[in-house]
Parts: sequence; structure tokens; C-alpha cells
Amino acid sequence: MILDNKNTNFKVHEWITRYTKEGKFSLITGYFTIGALAYLSDKINEKIEAFNFVLGDIVHTENVKVRTIDLLNDNIAIEAALRLSSLAKEAVSFLKQKKVEVKTLEPNFCHAKAYIFESASKEAPEHYYIMGSSNLTEAGIGFKKTNNVELNIIGQGTQPSHQDTAGLGALIANRTNPSLSVRVEGVDWNEKKILSFWR
Repeated sequence: MILDNKNTNFKVHEWITRYTKEGKFSLITGYFTIGALAYLSDKINEKIEAFNFVLGDIVHTENVKVRTIDLLNDNIAIEAALRLSSLAKEAVSFLKQKKVEVKTLEPNFCHAKAYIFESASKEAPEHYYIMGSSNLTEAGIGFKKTNNVELNIIGQGTQPSHQDTAGLGALIANRTNPSLSVRVEGVDWNEKKILSFWR
């Protein structure tokens, strides 16, 4: 299934809200915003026993600069200023929880974007991943309008195609130029089956 931030079907934030149950949630993002972190805290915090985050930079947008200038000039509504403060406090409280582990790749930059949910029930259809271009920002996960088009793919459970290691190697060879020949093998690691790639 494809998710983007422009269609009338599911957006990333809607998928996360609807399909995240009790379990573990991992996230890798190049950029994040206070509002999007507060959104996760509000919508799924109670269900999740452990969060694992790899976070890049916090987004500094022109809107934030404008709001700061407007605030100094008394041109911003007090409600908007208090809401921003409230979101920041909620995001900080969320990140300070013992069940939240946060890493960065500094001084390198993390460009990847992935949302991975592992259900506590261990029922395969309840697991999911979202991979694509959506950072953990209000615009990236689709609840704020933007000119950018975000595109993501969703996978659920343990689909039979996920076990086809020979087919995955062939897919990589066919989709790279020049053709990249890789060997793919399923390996047991930490009580899980993972895919190992090598040339």
C-alpha cells in the first residue's frame, strides 16, 4: 500500500493512529518537529512499552522565526504562544520517559525515514512498517498542508514475499545500474529472523 500526504485515503498520521496497538515502536527520521513529537505522545504513548528513535535535526522553519518576531512585536495571539509552549513541554516530557531511547548520528546526518511497529500480540498482520520520504514533521506525516509531496510504502506482517531471499537478490540486481549482484540470506539474530546482504 502507498501512503502520501495529498490523497484522501490514509496519511501517515492516520495509519499510525488507527493501526498502532500495544507493542514497540521504532522511528528513524532526518527531521522532526515539536508538534509531531507531541502528536505521537498524545496518540500512541499509552499503548507503547518501548520507543526507539534515531532523530536528526529539529526543524527550524521560517514560520518559527516569524512567530518569534511577531511575539516580540505583540502581533501573535497569546493562545498561539501558549499552545507552542504547551507542545514543547509535552514533547520534552515524552522524550524523558524511561521507555524512550533516543540516538542521533551526529556529526553525520540521518536521511532515512522509517516507522516500525512490533505488536505485543506477535500476530503477524498487526506488525507494520512505513518507509519513504515522510519525516516526523506535521507536514511529513500529513496533518499540515505543504507544497512537498511525500510518498511512503507500507508493509504488514510476515508476507510470503518477505521470505523470498533469492527473489530479493534478483530484484536488487534488476533495479540497479550497473547491476549489483548481492547475496541475500535469512539469519536468526536476537530471537528474530533478519535479512543479511553481502556481495
